[in-house]
Amino acid sequence: MQDSPTPNADFLTLADIVGVYGIKGWVRLRLRLDDPALLDQFSDLYLYRNSSPSAGDVALTRTKVHIDSLQRQGKGFIARLDIAADRTAAEALVGSEIGVPEALFPKAMPGDYYWRDLVGLEVWCTEGDDTVLLGAVKRLMETGANDVLVVEPSETSVDTKEHLVPWIPDQVVTDVDLERGRILVDWYVDL
Repeated sequence: MQDSPTPNADFLTLADIVGVYGIKGWVRLRLRLDDPALLDQFSDLYLYRNSSPSAGDVALTRTKVHIDSLQRQGKGFIARLDIAADRTAAEALVGSEIGVPEALFPKAMPGDYYWRDLVGLEVWCTEGDDTVLLGAVKRLMETGANDVLVVEPSETSVDTKEHLVPWIPDQVVTDVDLERGRILVDWYVDL
């Protein structure tokens, strides 16, 4: 099960470096893309990670990076980055993310949404003739069958429970209005 990424300012995370592979600087990636070929289409990729220069301070460092090679390895992917010449250099990159400035990423097609655009939206539930507020999208999870909205309660929500709502367009998710900041779902409220 994969949780949605935390938004990273004006960058979209395309992959996480989760490990190393071999001794020649290859890294294991967890892709956050449906199409791995997109990684080769961006000339302005950046590696970023949180570093802690002193206790309590967290700084975000970004380094421009190029993917020299990308291959499928088992169920995942491995990559050779221009900044990692050996295993030691690759190990230092574990925990980093590879992303692209949001302005360079293609806009979502009508009816498609990036997960980061859904985080924070209010989730309204229709039950019969009533519409009630479940809360706001805290994150999304990938479960295999379908993605799931994790909805946390707010001060004005119908209850104080966290709700899991399957992302099934047209059946459960009946409307997404990014401008109004809301998602309408046809789901039940378990009170």
